[in-house]
Amino acid sequence: MLVRLGFRIAALALKFVLTIVVARVLGFAAVADYGLALALSVVASKLLGLGFSTEINRRLSAEQPLPAIHDARRLLLLYGAVYVAIAVVVGGVYHAGVFDGFSRIAPGILWGVMLVAFSEHAGLETTSYVFSLHRARAGAVLLFIRTGGWAAVAIAVLLAGLSRSVETIFALWCGTNVFASLAALWCIARRERELKLNRDASNRDAVAQHSNGGFRSVWLDGLPFFVAATLLSGLQYGERFLASQVFSSYTLGRYVFAWSISSSIQTIAYATIVVTAGPRLVRALSGGAHAARPFRATLRRALLASIGITLLAAAAIVLVHQPLFHIAREPAGRQEFGMLLILLISFVLRSIADVYWAAAIALRAGKRVAVAMCCVALACVPVEWTLIKQLDEIGAALAHLSASVGIVAILAWIVMRTHAPNPAAIAVADKEAAHAA
Repeated sequence: MLVRLGFRIAALALKFVLTIVVARVLGFAAVADYGLALALSVVASKLLGLGFSTEINRRLSAEQPLPAIHDARRLLLLYGAVYVAIAVVVGGVYHAGVFDGFSRIAPGILWGVMLVAFSEHAGLETTSYVFSLHRARAGAVLLFIRTGGWAAVAIAVLLAGLSRSVETIFALWCGTNVFASLAALWCIARRERELKLNRDASNRDAVAQHSNGGFRSVWLDGLPFFVAATLLSGLQYGERFLASQVFSSYTLGRYVFAWSISSSIQTIAYATIVVTAGPRLVRALSGGAHAARPFRATLRRALLASIGITLLAAAAIVLVHQPLFHIAREPAGRQEFGMLLILLISFVLRSIADVYWAAAIALRAGKRVAVAMCCVALACVPVEWTLIKQLDEIGAALAHLSASVGIVAILAWIVMRTHAPNPAAIAVADKEAAHAA
């Protein structure tokens, strides 16, 4: 865990330094292009999963992941076809002149941002497969390469004067993701060979039978979580979009700056705790009729670890918040500190929600989670709008906090009320899905 924590902190620091270097060397227009690519890559990581990601990772975490590895390879081919289709459509739209009204979108920026989005999604998917196969150390190295390693190279290139264009940054970013994806595929292939050597001959027919039609069942089982994850992403950024209708650009920028600092604690907790807690929760449920006890114990340890690491990170940010605000030439008065403190509390809750989210995936509670996220979204939007209209920046922070309270409360309730599934029942259900497909 300490290695993953160190990697994540280093990656965040490198990306922060890269933003400053891009601003100083290339200007704020390049920062805007870089921010566009970053935002699009976050959205792409959710939408391009097409509903498969959650379930395929759950199956890869199980005791017998060979069928899931086979399905994962087929899924990557599907993703590749989707990338090509989107690129063809965007190319056709661009050459038709639809983007002529956006004069600042140069061809290099357009294609660079799109390739970054595709490669970021591919890197995220393949790296998550490595974590799901319980190869945490290899996954941590690949995650650092994808999130921090390329930033270090980009910083060196810019400071050395080897490039003066943001397109070079995009090329380094995309190339690093491709390298990490290929390395992840090698790790997966190596794990597959180990599993084939260790399995009994009597299991081979069962594995082959289980893999038939599993691809369709992966999508059907993962679709509710896809819907829920999309809503969850909206709740993560929702108050920002609402605030953009009320705040000035300067006020919104101040809020986004505090939001970005605070969100780092959730990022650290996810990369340190959640990426390994999810596969462990799935494996704990493979323990037969008495799986509930090890599952609850694993969940409790993950929750305590997530709470501990986020509270420590939040305390560190509180201690150094004044220098951070001064770097951005922002005031660090009582109102700014209050806004930051509320957001830190909110992201501590979001980190707890990430653990419960992983537990809900392990419990296969997708339909209940999707319905619950719909209810939370419907309830939060009017509350957030009222808070933002009445209390300005503090209201936006409270709006984010209110959504966090709703998310963690409903996920905790679902997980606590859901009984651990019987492994035998899961096997029967998967077999029926395979025959139906």
